[in-house]
Amino acid sequence: MKRDLFLLLVSTLFILMLVYFYEQKEQFLNKKLQLNENTYIEYPYFHRKEIDQYIYQYLNSYLGEDNRSLFIDYDYNYLEDEKLVRLLFYIYEENDVIVKESVKEFVLDLEKDKVVKVFMVKPTIKMYDNFYQRLIQMNKPMIALTFDDGPNYNTNKVLDILEKYQVKATFFLLGCNIVHHEDIIQRMSNLNMEIGNHMYSHKLLTKLKNEEIKKEIKIVDDAVFSIIGRYPTLIRPSYGTYNKRIQNVLDRPIIIWNIDTLDWKYHSSKNIYKRVMKDVSDGDIILMHDIYRATANGLDLIIPKLLDEGYQFVTVSELLYYKDIEIKQGRVYSDAKK
Repeated sequence: MKRDLFLLLVSTLFILMLVYFYEQKEQFLNKKLQLNENTYIEYPYFHRKEIDQYIYQYLNSYLGEDNRSLFIDYDYNYLEDEKLVRLLFYIYEENDVIVKESVKEFVLDLEKDKVVKVFMVKPTIKMYDNFYQRLIQMNKPMIALTFDDGPNYNTNKVLDILEKYQVKATFFLLGCNIVHHEDIIQRMSNLNMEIGNHMYSHKLLTKLKNEEIKKEIKIVDDAVFSIIGRYPTLIRPSYGTYNKRIQNVLDRPIIIWNIDTLDWKYHSSKNIYKRVMKDVSDGDIILMHDIYRATANGLDLIIPKLLDEGYQFVTVSELLYYKDIEIKQGRVYSDAKK
């Protein structure tokens, strides 16, 4: 009788140990951590002290940085006769309208209870613009096309080309041209083009008093808002002229350029094409004018060529954002190169 009880006890302990080790190997704990309404983390717990501590410290590094939304999920698979585990963390961070996705890979040695390799999976980062609903590839060069002095009848031809190739640009509107062209500005907005302020009358700002400059800006702001329900967030002073006084007066970032197509001077699509292709590089801001037919024709040459070379066309605000350049009121930006 005692022998039977002993055998029963041993058998029971053996079964419990098998269950325990099976759970240790196959059924690690799936933990979920809800930190706040914007932050949610799901992660595995391996019942291995060093590994679990490492994972916890890694995830903890994402916490408490700012008010961004954060979501982390994971996946895994076994390697080398189940001695090693390949663990992938998928990290989604949202700042403003931008979602950044990255993938971090760990190789874990369950027998030795340690992390043996850590690296980022390539491609490491994707950025998706929620507002414009498009993917930005951070490993490809990007440039910003900008257009001054519109709108007029020719602006629709420029928009036709941009829509044809599904690229974005920034338009700096001249206030005196807005009346009777409201439908064109609405089309810009519908196509998710960026709209900036190019003053009302294109007067040289260095010849104007501070209050006159502010009045020029306000007229354009109010006109744009009445059409699309948003104010321009960027400004380009007439002729790209500025000084310290003007910088202090202008109440938003000042955008000029580093490539001038001189379309206003030559009115030649081939010349516009040559001037861009001669100097173009990652981070450029290109000056054009949407009021000329030659500019539209030049775009039909430039855009497909640069797309073939891997360039992405973004708005000025996107360009500065993706290049991690701080945008400040009164600061002048001619490109997005550091």
